[in-house]
Amino acid sequence: MGVMEHEKPATQASSADASAALTQDIRKNERSMAGHNFGRDHLREWMQLSRGNAFTRHPDFIHTMAFHLPNFNNENKTAFNEFGQQVSTTLDDAVTENDLRFNLPRIDPYNKIGDRVDHVVHHPSYNTAGNIIYGTGIVKKLATLGGLREGMGYYFLANHVGEAGHNCPVVCNYETARALKLVEDFPEKAEYLAKLEYPNYDDNFTSSQFLTEVQGGSDVGANDTRAWQDSDGQWYIRGEKWFCSNANAELMIISARRDTAKKGTKGLSMFLIPAIKPNGERNHFTMRRLKEKMGTRALASAEMDYHDAYAIPIGDNFNFMLEKVIHHSRISLAVAVLGFASRAYQLSRDFAQTRYAFGTPIENYPLVKENLAHVKADMTVSLAGTFSLIALQDRIDLQEHAEVSIDSDMVAFSRLMSNIGKSVISKRNVDNVHHCVDGIGGNGAIENTSSMPRLLRDSVILENWEGTHNTLYMQTIRDIQRYQHDEIYLRVMKQKIEELDISLTSEKDKAQKAYQALSEKIIAFKAASDDLKTLKIASIVTTMADLFYYVSGLEEGHDQLVKDKSSSKLNCAALFYRAHLQQGEKSVDDEYLTLCADVIN
Repeated sequence: MGVMEHEKPATQASSADASAALTQDIRKNERSMAGHNFGRDHLREWMQLSRGNAFTRHPDFIHTMAFHLPNFNNENKTAFNEFGQQVSTTLDDAVTENDLRFNLPRIDPYNKIGDRVDHVVHHPSYNTAGNIIYGTGIVKKLATLGGLREGMGYYFLANHVGEAGHNCPVVCNYETARALKLVEDFPEKAEYLAKLEYPNYDDNFTSSQFLTEVQGGSDVGANDTRAWQDSDGQWYIRGEKWFCSNANAELMIISARRDTAKKGTKGLSMFLIPAIKPNGERNHFTMRRLKEKMGTRALASAEMDYHDAYAIPIGDNFNFMLEKVIHHSRISLAVAVLGFASRAYQLSRDFAQTRYAFGTPIENYPLVKENLAHVKADMTVSLAGTFSLIALQDRIDLQEHAEVSIDSDMVAFSRLMSNIGKSVISKRNVDNVHHCVDGIGGNGAIENTSSMPRLLRDSVILENWEGTHNTLYMQTIRDIQRYQHDEIYLRVMKQKIEELDISLTSEKDKAQKAYQALSEKIIAFKAASDDLKTLKIASIVTTMADLFYYVSGLEEGHDQLVKDKSSSKLNCAALFYRAHLQQGEKSVDDEYLTLCADVIN
């Protein structure tokens, strides 16, 4: 042993010399390969472009915000500019670090002395990201009646980094704040509201909404978690929830069966469960385990048990949940996945500009142009329709406080479009993000090269949040049969098409043809058997959504042409119509190639 110990320093010195020599050889090798330098230099250029301001590099989005907020350029643009720079730099860096496999959340079931705490532990980068997102004041903007347009603008940009573990809770926070403003006062109400809207993750409260149970996903009426009341009138919750995202929330909105005599959703009510009771004690719930999800991995989703947990009633029927929570969540989900697609497009477009193949940037190749153009057209036109719906919801919310007047058809139209829009946009944008991954090739699948894999994973998860496609299809069938939502839709769209500017003669004619084809499709649908209706509804709702988005894109496109002298949105609308609404064979000719080039330029 003694001999070996004496030989150790000499061995270490030899190893160090060898490492230094190897390092020199590596550097010499790297400098000698011109092709490697060429490729790596262009990858550096791609990385640099990807850190460009997410707001200022998106003129179509800037126009959308100015279109819906007349004073946007004077009152909001500077703050959006500042946030846009953070999105693609410090925020993306923090979210990327937090999404690394060893930095994902975990549960600490007990504290240092063995008390049960069930605390979710996050990496410090999670707090960094949260402080940036909440620091915009986004929750208060969204919770303010009439504030959806501005708040959703921030939300769109925040989702350029994916769900990030915070973007779902942001929506829960504002929906909870809005719900609390509608219920009777209770001692902690003012404190809860102030904490929900506080613009700092380190010091605010976050909220969550737990609906799903192991036996009932889309079949909410099968839920069996119970609510009971003691002799003093205090409510308690007993049971379990199967999919609880943002499990570490300070406030939880939960559905529970208050009346066991009433079957289905009629027996359900809504309750608020604080993690800490008013007396300072931890409330009576435990976490079984965190879900190991394919996406939204930084968002802690758990299975939770409630052991007669202290609760505050906030809605005596399930319609309250549908109208004040789920409806808004579906609008928000469309905005979120469009944020994913916007970032994916930026990354793929930047790559196409900086990646060379056979002596030229790959963006010069028609197949690349076509792929990028269709993604941008879908994203741009769908965003126009989604913000049109958001503006409508702002007017509906203000109407409830007698600040504006709105036609009852428009209220029903908002409900319909939030349901089908979430379905159509979330499904299509999984494909669009996937196409952007394809556009980058092998580099697009590498976790430590870009956020593209995270965006794709998160897209797949959000597609099934707040109702699967089949759930939304069946809801639309019921709404057509009970409330004639198809007739309301046709009345609203007929008026929207008629109100298009007179200069859009060709586009207006196309919209009218699509409208007529849809009308005939709906007649055939309503004549079908109940079973066949369930198979036909997907095509109906997709066309409903596409026609609304197309007309919304034309409205914004005309305004953009007049005010900004840009035909960007009209080009996107033209390609969108060709892809989703045009009947018959679609010509692939020089005109089509030019249109694709115009869309991405």
